[in-house]
Amino acid sequence: MQFIKASVFYGGVKPGRDPLEYADPLAQHFTTAATLHPQFIDTYFLCQAILPYINNDYARRANSVFAQGMAALPDNFVLPFFAGFNHLYHLDEPLQAARLFHLAAAKPNGPPMLEHLANLLSAEGGNIYAALIGLRGMYASEKDEQIKMRYAEEIAAFEKAVTVLNAIQRHEKMNGTPPAALSDLVPEYLPAIPDIGPIFTLEWKPPHLGVVRVAKKTSPRR
Repeated sequence: MQFIKASVFYGGVKPGRDPLEYADPLAQHFTTAATLHPQFIDTYFLCQAILPYINNDYARRANSVFAQGMAALPDNFVLPFFAGFNHLYHLDEPLQAARLFHLAAAKPNGPPMLEHLANLLSAEGGNIYAALIGLRGMYASEKDEQIKMRYAEEIAAFEKAVTVLNAIQRHEKMNGTPPAALSDLVPEYLPAIPDIGPIFTLEWKPPHLGVVRVAKKTSPRR
């Protein structure tokens, strides 16, 4: 009944109405529905279609609803995917997204592409060592030669990024602080900042070094 109330109400919302006028009771309907019948999958699909697009607070409210579903449906990969998508797209939290995509990929029938995406997001969030280990594992187990070539290109870029990360750590050890800019590493800690393109670029936000996909850097966020 909570699900029906939410779907009927939302279906009757007049175009142009401010979502914040009804967001809280709608979120409560989804929370109650998930609490009373956490195995009912339709609640989570409708929740994902509505709440995260209202604002960041409601993206987090949606993820709290999905947490109930993940506890009740531990083999379902869609729910951690929804939560990971919200961390990535709405909240700009790549490390949290990576953790959930790793979880989704490990579920029965979890798409391998989510494991790949998780590794890329780990590097974007600054966990470059873990991303490199993950990519090497995927390369070793992949049978498709074209996919292996793509993984090899990504591994090469991440290995270059690790040399920069090592130089940053040496700088911090010697000076007590990380460099203000990557150019400060040259030439004492690195002969030059490596070019990791064309797929990726380095993003230095002290004290974190991220490996960001070029397409993301050049595409405006919605």
